[in-house]
Amino acid sequence: MTNASNIPMSRRTVLAGASVAGFAAVTPVSASLLPDPEKTEDYDVVVIGSGMAGCAAALEAAGSGARVVVLEKLAENRMGGNSALAGGLFAAPLSASDADKSAFVADFEGKALGRGNSELYRLMAQNITGDLAWLSENGVPFNPPVPSPTYKVQTATVSPGAYMGMPRMLQGLRDRITEAGGSFRFETKAQQLIMNDRAAVSGVRAVGPDGVVDFNAGAVVIAAGGYAGNTQVMEAYSDPNAGALMVRGVTSATGDGLLMGQSAGAGLKGMGGVMALHIAAVDTVETAAGNPFMILPYCLSVNRNGARFIDESKGYVAHGKAVLSQPQQQASLVFDGTIAALPAGEGTLGTFRRLGINIIEAASIEELAESIDVPVDALVQTVTDFNAAVQGDKTEGIEPGKAALAHRIEGPTYYAIHPLAPGVTLTFGGLMINGNSEVLEADGRVIRGLYAAGEGAGAPFFDDYVGGASLTNCLVMGRIAGRSAIS
Repeated sequence: MTNASNIPMSRRTVLAGASVAGFAAVTPVSASLLPDPEKTEDYDVVVIGSGMAGCAAALEAAGSGARVVVLEKLAENRMGGNSALAGGLFAAPLSASDADKSAFVADFEGKALGRGNSELYRLMAQNITGDLAWLSENGVPFNPPVPSPTYKVQTATVSPGAYMGMPRMLQGLRDRITEAGGSFRFETKAQQLIMNDRAAVSGVRAVGPDGVVDFNAGAVVIAAGGYAGNTQVMEAYSDPNAGALMVRGVTSATGDGLLMGQSAGAGLKGMGGVMALHIAAVDTVETAAGNPFMILPYCLSVNRNGARFIDESKGYVAHGKAVLSQPQQQASLVFDGTIAALPAGEGTLGTFRRLGINIIEAASIEELAESIDVPVDALVQTVTDFNAAVQGDKTEGIEPGKAALAHRIEGPTYYAIHPLAPGVTLTFGGLMINGNSEVLEADGRVIRGLYAAGEGAGAPFFDDYVGGASLTNCLVMGRIAGRSAIS
């Protein structure tokens, strides 16, 4: 185990972090370093961020006897960042067989158009079943796993259900970390990394209620999330109009960890263009939990003209990105009682009604069209043409087609989820890491003492992913970071 007291500190360099000229294409002006603190504290591991990746890393390290502190810039009642707002789904292979693990990896590679991080997919496939058992051993309850059509993947959801279990889970993990001797510092923003005369990261300079404090450590784990809340970065790296997108997660995800890592020489990867964004078309008020991801593949999605524009079975990220180019950037999901009675339908409608999100009901397609303010004749024609094209569970002779989960929309009751608009859930790009969660320079060299995991590390995804993948990545790579940091 690394010991902060054994690290040579005769000459230390404090690197500017969240306020300096990282993201050189974005921020051309450097800022002054923070002053030397009057207070220092010594640990084995400093973890930046209290979400799924940060808690996994902290509990893994503290459970092995390391002295751990978790730094979180948000207030205590906002612990967890994006993880606290997540649906609570963890993606896993269908079984422990090599064939099912390979199928899991292949599905993720296909979703990422062959440009995702296959090394991380293999680690996820290999470790997630054991890591979910580890969470269970640490008091996290799960609902029974269910298949994730149309993939060779199953998802386990934190009890009691989607968008309900994550805050309770994170609080439970915090309790376990504290019981193991770890501590949390809220409203404490990590600002700068400290490097020793061996060019290894040896701590964090942070600003909190007590002013400037140096947290010295043998290792630092960056688990500070992504950059969806940083309009400047979004517009520079993703799209000039990206700043106008709704932010479904926390607006405090401003890329702090990426900036600090870059100040220590870390390379960044996978941040360019809309392909680096997870976008979902969601309810315009309940942007976090108002995501009809379960029912979407079975529905018809229509734009303001009453026309379909995508194969809905491609999933909610492909759908969200497609909505970006539709009139008024809006869409409506149309379905009937048969689809509403499916497990995916019952789950979605139950969540939406619990949140007070209106589900429009009508006795005819004509009435439904009027309720969602689309041209009546156009919607009637869209549904008629689609029904005629359904052959088995797919369509033939219609554009856009539907490759799977095709259901005729025949009533007698018709429903719509309306309106849906695109919002950024999370970002895919981040610090370069290897399979040990070690942060890398752009040329692949390891930055000693610095580790990273979660949304802002590894650039695991490109364009799209299978639902439940983000939390799986955070859990698996977070635990690996925690193990690596004390090895």
